[in-house]
Amino acid sequence: MNHTPKKQPFALLIVSLVLLAAVLSSNADETIEDKIYISESESKLNAVIEGANSTSIRLRPKESVLKADSNGHLGAVLTNDRFYVVSTTSGSWKEFRLKPEEAEVATLSLSPYIALLATGDRAIGYNISTNSYFETRLPIREELIAAESGRYVAVVATTGKLFGIRKGSSSFTEIRIGVREIVEDIEVTANKVVVRTSDRLLSFVADDPMWTEHRLN
Repeated sequence: MNHTPKKQPFALLIVSLVLLAAVLSSNADETIEDKIYISESESKLNAVIEGANSTSIRLRPKESVLKADSNGHLGAVLTNDRFYVVSTTSGSWKEFRLKPEEAEVATLSLSPYIALLATGDRAIGYNISTNSYFETRLPIREELIAAESGRYVAVVATTGKLFGIRKGSSSFTEIRIGVREIVEDIEVTANKVVVRTSDRLLSFVADDPMWTEHRLN
């Protein structure tokens, strides 16, 4: 008597693989809880790291806090004089001095691994992989369009250039926007920056140090 081979094991394997892919995808997008608590008291910035260790740094006379934020493994504070960052891996405050009045027009963006500050003159990055600052000059007489960070990537956009950062980098990667080219849309996800202009689709991803471009016409 002939018997039809049973297909249940193969079907179960397919279902298992689909469920595994769904779990991995869910974990990839999982929110990283804030591990740093920031406070200010008695002219000091205080950070409690992962509920166990603490570190403080004293503010200078007439120095005042403008913005403070924490996200995942990073905490950042912008004052009228400095850009402070603390991470779970550094265990202490780092500081970057700003020019007079530079902080008043600055845009601060923070992800679990990258801190980004854009002023009228320059962009300043901080990467948890190196626990150090790096900066680049922004083009003169160009408008700042955006300064946004995702989990592993970040971007600063002006009307004439794009500057990308990825986790692990110690500098900005830039690409020029054409004279008649217009930035129409910017989307930042955990691993990718996608910029649509009037002529091109530009992308910057976490595992590639360069910008990629595709012509739209």
